[in-house]
Amino acid sequence: MKLYFYPHFYLRDRQLDTIREWPENEVINKEIALQRRGSQVSREAATTKKNKLNWKQILPLINVKRRPKDLHPGDIVYLWGGLMLSGKFIVDLDNPWSLVGYNPSAMRLYRGIVKRFLLSERCEQIYCISQACRQSLKLLFGEIVFMKAEVRYPTHGISVETPSRSVSESNHTRFLFVGSQFEIKGGAALLEAYQRVHKENSDVSLTIITHLPAEYRALVSSLPNIEVFAPEFDRQELFQRFFSKSDVLVHPSFMESFGMTILEAMAHGVPVISNDIYAISEMVVDGETGYLLVPPISKWSGFLPNDNFTKKEQFVSMIRRMDQGPYIEALSDRMIKLSREPALRHSMQDKMLSRFKQLASSAHD
Repeated sequence: MKLYFYPHFYLRDRQLDTIREWPENEVINKEIALQRRGSQVSREAATTKKNKLNWKQILPLINVKRRPKDLHPGDIVYLWGGLMLSGKFIVDLDNPWSLVGYNPSAMRLYRGIVKRFLLSERCEQIYCISQACRQSLKLLFGEIVFMKAEVRYPTHGISVETPSRSVSESNHTRFLFVGSQFEIKGGAALLEAYQRVHKENSDVSLTIITHLPAEYRALVSSLPNIEVFAPEFDRQELFQRFFSKSDVLVHPSFMESFGMTILEAMAHGVPVISNDIYAISEMVVDGETGYLLVPPISKWSGFLPNDNFTKKEQFVSMIRRMDQGPYIEALSDRMIKLSREPALRHSMQDKMLSRFKQLASSAHD
């Protein structure tokens, strides 16, 4: 009996790391992760405002895969966000709606069928990358599925790096933003907040890694001490060039179901300012490892998706129309506080590293 990783076309770094870290003698097709970079959101997909829904989001369908041919009957297929039509399988979830192509309407139609798949003897394991994901399973399918599911934080492939004391204790504060989808990740709010921060304390800088929409280029050019890079770096390059040289990650996203960027910042002891959405509070402890804000808009209501979940064009338009003044003020207040208190940043660094080690330990038990 061996494990076969389903060869999804789109595999992120965390998924490739799962394959790479699995014992070689237990895997049939480990080569699918060799010499391969994690998939990234393209510039076209990140900057378009049109709702380009895939057919699974248009038609209410279950994300079911056929068992690959030539596998031994006892072999187990490991797949992400899907179910196997036949044979034994392990399913790995960021949130349960991946099982229906992130289509809440499909979940309402097929919840009973999906539950039977998950509770079948063929389903060997259900792995969730967060407690929030596991709680969503409970709300959808009840206690028995919740008890079958196990949380495994995606810490494979992320090494702990002790932050440089010269960086953390410097009077200059280096803020970092990483997110290919600029507006949905809160980039516009960050620019407004940074303007206020720089007026209060000019000894700050901001590095932005994103596909910057054309309409924001003039504003970025007018602001001091900002650098913008396209998101074309692999994980190691991000670590070496950016995380290791940053004091605070600002991640004001309105759409996360986890936040791998936050987890990567944790491993470098970088405090994080983010929004209290879905699983983020499992990493960012308000006032201890960073700050959590109440977002003015989100795609989640607790552990369940809301009406914004499948919107893109409308969601961006809503962000642009709403009054974000109070939110921007709260965001800038936290940035100003951390820019003025190196000792606080240093304390948060240590707590961030400890929190990452706790998550990694629980993931690898």
